[in-house]
Amino acid sequence: MGSVKKQTAEKIYEQELEIATAAIDLHYSLHPELEDCYGKGGREKCREEAQVHLRNLAESILASSQTLFKNHVAWSLETLVSHNIPARNLAICLNCIKQILAQRLPIENYVIAAKYMNSALLQLEGQAVSQASYLQGDTSFSKLAAGYLERLLKGEQAAASQLILDKVNSGIGVKDIYMHVLQPVQYEIGRRWQQGKLTIAQEHYCTATTQLIMSQLHAHIFSTEKNGYKLLATCIAEELHEVGVRMVADFFEMEGWETYYLGANTPINSILDTLHTQQPHLLLVSATMACHVHIVTELITAIRADQRLKDLKIMVGGNPFNTDPELWKETGADTFAKDAVSALETAMDMQTPYAKSA
Repeated sequence: MGSVKKQTAEKIYEQELEIATAAIDLHYSLHPELEDCYGKGGREKCREEAQVHLRNLAESILASSQTLFKNHVAWSLETLVSHNIPARNLAICLNCIKQILAQRLPIENYVIAAKYMNSALLQLEGQAVSQASYLQGDTSFSKLAAGYLERLLKGEQAAASQLILDKVNSGIGVKDIYMHVLQPVQYEIGRRWQQGKLTIAQEHYCTATTQLIMSQLHAHIFSTEKNGYKLLATCIAEELHEVGVRMVADFFEMEGWETYYLGANTPINSILDTLHTQQPHLLLVSATMACHVHIVTELITAIRADQRLKDLKIMVGGNPFNTDPELWKETGADTFAKDAVSALETAMDMQTPYAKSA
């Protein structure tokens, strides 16, 4: 079954553009009013979205996770509704994709793809509930997070930075700032962007400011006495969302680990070379987009084939793994963690050997 799933995903990837184009042509032939509503640009946008659906379908099949594709469809539905696009458009689009898949795929491959499509279509019948704000509550941290976000949205980088630095200097721990202020604000920024309330430029500005503040806090982070453990943390190739894994790496640093942080969009060969030179006890790999999970698997497969890295422990994290808590097993990793706190706890429970210098 595994080889058939892989073949199915490969065939979808190979024909992605052709399937998406045919599906949208079918969609528009069934509903010609869409041409008047959205124009030529709208048709092209629909085709691009159909390609995104197909990539996520293929990735979910590769990962043996219907949950991943259902989560993608739920996210897509919320995005459409927030832009005042009828929810039925998504169901029609997915059904058109399914019809084209039936025409383009061999029967054994179509049966697998249809299983994932049907699961997501059934979910659509219940209609997704809009994601609530991540800044709810009336605690001191939620108020601080709201104040920080307000300054970000006003473009007041210096004021946002000073707000956080003042709180740390007054005695609030950096870990608390990360977990209860910076992290929920980043989630909230993502939610508002998805709903069309923020532009890409605003999202980039807010994220860049948060990264700047994290750098300003490093004087507090790198002062911890080392305990003999070493962590290498990275995003895989094509993955540009790095704030989360950087937060996790900083948590390890604050617990005395020596950390080597590679950042976003790091090619597999570069990660392997760095593993050879740095010889960490633990590798932390992050992926935020479901369509990047197969690259995580490729990286881990390459590591497992390298005898020089046979003792390396591997932890994965990011949104796809939080969505489907069993997904990490499909990648070949040793474990996964949903956030920085659980990553630290899990790492210590793995009883990673001490460094030679310890």
